[in-house]
Amino acid sequence: MDFHLIDTLLSWVGAHPAWAGGVVMLIAFFESLALVGLFLPGAVLMFGVGALVGADTLPLWPTLAWAALGAIGGDGVSFWLGKHYHQRIRTIWPLRSHPELLAQATNFFYLHGGKSIVLGRFIGPIRPVIPLVAGMLEMPTRRFIPVNVISGLLWAPVYVLPGMVFAATLGIAAEVATRLALLLGTLLMLLFLVLWLTRRLFNLYHRHTYPLLRWALAWGERHPRLGRLPAALLDPQHSEARALTLLGLLLLCAGVTLLWVLQAMGGILPNLDEMVGNALAALRTPWGDPILLNLAALGDRVVLAALFTAVLGWLAWRRHLHAVLLWLSAALFALLFSALPGLLFAAVSSATPIIYAAVLYGFLAVLLGHEVDERWRWLIYGAAALLLSAIAFALLYFAMQRLSEVLAGLSLGLLWVALLGIGYLRHGGSRPATRPLLLVALLSLAAAGVWYHAARFDTELARYAPRYPQRTLAINAWQRSGWAQLPAERGDVRGRRRQPLTLQYAGALAPLQQALARQGWRPAVNANAVNWLQWLSQRPVLARLPVLPQVHAGHRQRLLLLKVEGGKVLALRLWPGDAVLQPGATPLWLGNVAYLGPMTILGTFTVPRTLSDFVAPLRVLQHDLKLAGWSPQPQRRSTGGTVLLLRAPSHE
Repeated sequence: MDFHLIDTLLSWVGAHPAWAGGVVMLIAFFESLALVGLFLPGAVLMFGVGALVGADTLPLWPTLAWAALGAIGGDGVSFWLGKHYHQRIRTIWPLRSHPELLAQATNFFYLHGGKSIVLGRFIGPIRPVIPLVAGMLEMPTRRFIPVNVISGLLWAPVYVLPGMVFAATLGIAAEVATRLALLLGTLLMLLFLVLWLTRRLFNLYHRHTYPLLRWALAWGERHPRLGRLPAALLDPQHSEARALTLLGLLLLCAGVTLLWVLQAMGGILPNLDEMVGNALAALRTPWGDPILLNLAALGDRVVLAALFTAVLGWLAWRRHLHAVLLWLSAALFALLFSALPGLLFAAVSSATPIIYAAVLYGFLAVLLGHEVDERWRWLIYGAAALLLSAIAFALLYFAMQRLSEVLAGLSLGLLWVALLGIGYLRHGGSRPATRPLLLVALLSLAAAGVWYHAARFDTELARYAPRYPQRTLAINAWQRSGWAQLPAERGDVRGRRRQPLTLQYAGALAPLQQALARQGWRPAVNANAVNWLQWLSQRPVLARLPVLPQVHAGHRQRLLLLKVEGGKVLALRLWPGDAVLQPGATPLWLGNVAYLGPMTILGTFTVPRTLSDFVAPLRVLQHDLKLAGWSPQPQRRSTGGTVLLLRAPSHE
C-alpha cells in the first residue's frame, strides 16, 4: 500500500473541491469494482475523504451522494461482468490464483441470497466479489438493482463517517490543546496498526497451523526424547500437564534472566527507552491524563484480581476443570514472574505489571474464541490485542514502565498464552460457552472499575500528575524586565496557528473579574456533558454557546470571560503562570484576549473557536481596564508584539 500516493491524492482532493465529487465517485467505484477492489485501499481513501468532510473542506451531503453513486456503479459493473462471463470468470486473474475468495463468496450468496449484496459490502476480501458471483449465478437484474441501490446508500455513510468523526474529534481536541489532538491521533493510529497486524497474523497462522503441527509431530517421532514435549502438547492422546510445566519453567527462567539483563543494561535499547519516554512526556496534557488513567486501570492488579476470581469461580461452577487448571496456570506464571526477580536479584525491584494483563486477557480471548466461527475469531484476538496495546500505551504515558520492560512483559506473557492455548485447543474437556463467560468477565471489570473510581482514581491521578517548576520573582523586578523571561506563546499550540500570551496579571482573579464585569465582560458558558447540545442550535448566538476550554503548559485555564463589542465576541483567558511574585506570594497569571468565530463541524455543530487576531482585542481590554480605574502597562517585546502588565489597584 503506497501511503504517499494516498496522501497526495487526498491533498489534491482537498485543494480542488470543485473536482472532489468526481474523484470521490471514482474512488468508491473502483473500490467496489470486482478484482480492482481487491487491491485498491478504498477503505483508507474513504476514511481520508471523511476526514476532509470533518475538516469542513468538503460538503457532507454531496460527498455522501457521490460516494453512494460510485459504489452503486461499481457493483453494477461487477454484476454485469458476472452475467457476461459466467463460469469463465474463474479462469481470469487474480481469481484463478485465489479460488478460495470465489468459493467463500459463492457460499455466502447461497446462504443469504439477495441480502448478500447488502451484507457483503461490509465483509473483508469478499466485498468486491459478491456482485460478480450474483451475476455469475444468474440473479435476476430486477432483484439486483434495488438491493444494490440500498447497499450503496448504506455503504457511503458507514465508510465516510468514521473519518468525519476522527477529523472532528481532532479539530475539537486541537482547539482545547494541540497535545491532546496529537495524543488521540497517536493512540488511534497505534490501535489501528495493532488491529491490522492482528488480522494479518491470524490469517497467516490459520493458513499454516496444520502443516506446522504435522511437522512438529513428525519431528517428535524422529527424536524420541526431545520429541516428548511437542507430542505431549500437540497430541490429544497425551496429557499436556508435563509439557506445560517444563515449558513454563524454561520460559520463566528465560524471562527472569532477560529481566535481569535488561536491568543491568538499562533496557533493550536505552536510547530508545529514553526517546519514547521523552516523546510521550511532551504529549502530557491534563485533558489526556484521565483518559489514559482509565486505560491503565484495566491493567491494575486489583482490577485483574477481580477478573481472575470471577472467571475462576464461574469456570469451577460450570465444572470446566480443564479450563480451570489452565486459567490457574496463566495467573501462576505471572505471579512467579513478578515475584522471582525481586527475590533472586536485589537490583531488580519489580517485574513488568503488563504481564498480568497479557496472560489474563490473552487466555480469556482463547477461552472466548473457541466457539466463534473461524472467519470472525480474529475479532476476539484483535479486541484483546487492542486492550493490551492501550494498557501498554498508558503505562508508557505515565512513565510507570519503560518500553523495554513493556515489550518484555508482553512477549513473555503472550508466549505463555500461546502455549496454554495450544494445549487447551488440542486436548479434550468441556468448553465454556462464550456469551456467559464474556458477560461474567465484563461484569467483573465493571464492578472493579466502579470500585477503582471511587477508591483510587483521584489519588492515582494526583500521584501521576506532572510537576511544573515554579520560580520566585520580586514584583519590581517583574515590572522592569522579569516579564520578558516568561512564555510569550501558549505552550500547547504548534505550527501555523500561534497564540501569543499578551497579558500578565499579578493578583487574585476575583477583583479582575469584578472590574471587567462593570465593562460588560461576563463568564463564558463552559462545555460540559449536557450544555454542549447548544452547539446543535440552528441559529446559534456565538456569545451564548459553550466555549471549549484551552490548556497552556499543562495547566487548565482558570478564567474565561466574554464580551460582545461591535457585533464581535472577545474572549479573555488566564492560566496559572510558572512564577510567584514577592512580597506577599502574589499569584501571577498569563493570558490573552482574542476574537471568537464559528467553527462548523460535520455540517451540524457550531463551536466557538479562537481566531488569529490578538492585537485589536488587547486594545479593547486595555481601554476597559482604564475605564475601570486600573493602570495597565503595555510593554514591547524584542521579538515583536505587545504584552500588557497588570496589577490590581490597592483599593480592589
